[in-house]
Amino acid sequence: MSIIRKVLSTDLLPAHLNDRQRYMTFAELFEHFSNTGELDPSDDVPFKASMNSIAIGTTLIGRCDGTFKKVRREKRQILATNDDRYCLARNAQSHDAWVVHRGREFRLRPGSMAILKLDETFVGSDSSNHKRFTNVHLPMLALKAMVNNIDDLVGVEFASGGALSLAMDYSELVLDNDRVADEAGPLVAAHLLDLVALGLGTQGDNAEVARGRGLREVRLTQVLLTLNERYAEPDFSAHRLATATGLSERYVNELLYDTGANFSTRLLELRLRKVVDLLAQSDQRKISEIAFACGFNDLSYFNRCFRRRFGLTPTAARGQKP
Repeated sequence: MSIIRKVLSTDLLPAHLNDRQRYMTFAELFEHFSNTGELDPSDDVPFKASMNSIAIGTTLIGRCDGTFKKVRREKRQILATNDDRYCLARNAQSHDAWVVHRGREFRLRPGSMAILKLDETFVGSDSSNHKRFTNVHLPMLALKAMVNNIDDLVGVEFASGGALSLAMDYSELVLDNDRVADEAGPLVAAHLLDLVALGLGTQGDNAEVARGRGLREVRLTQVLLTLNERYAEPDFSAHRLATATGLSERYVNELLYDTGANFSTRLLELRLRKVVDLLAQSDQRKISEIAFACGFNDLSYFNRCFRRRFGLTPTAARGQKP
């Protein structure tokens, strides 16, 4: 399954461009970036925008942030892309957005979401000069197979919370940690499909499969990414990890245990591996300084753990990877 990343930002454009030139250049690049729609710039602020996306086969996750007053998908984009996927879009700004789709207008409150069809036109606008949204594009046939009445749900506001919000949070995590897509792209796409189907009300066997395959795996990903980001905090604990991920401490421990290592074992391994990496990279920093930077606050304990894990002292490990 192919993995394609794209990044586009006005910060990457030549500095000498005036505001109009910056918008026109960005709009031309955006057409090649995704050809999903068009952006109308705000009148009273300088134009700035940034977008990034990861396509995993036919599933795509993306994020857009900028000073524009309207987002439009016109017939020319529909004809040019021949894209019939469903798009789950979340209003990631702090104020209401209004969307016109299938001949009706509906509101998207902050954090709320809606299903759109990419083979039909839509317009998103409000009174603000700044927009921010996250979106997930999912293959039509796969989602229809799991949610029989999905076309009745197009253009309906879904409140924040539940499996749909978890799908969007998961998308943000993958965008911020794109190595996840490299390591487990097909699983990411499957998990997103499961979560969206659950959030839209899939029933029967599909629901059971989605709960078992999607919810648990996505939560495990959240736990592992948070642990990888915060392992160097000296007082980091299973309780802090649970709080950061919005889960119970017991559930966090169950998830980690299923991967073959409990919280304490996995945390210690992360810290020791980081120490080894730093020792291999440089002989300038003191070993005690490296140990403290990796979350250890007791040098005697660190030295015992290091020798037990690698069979040699930290001093002997400099310049090599045991």
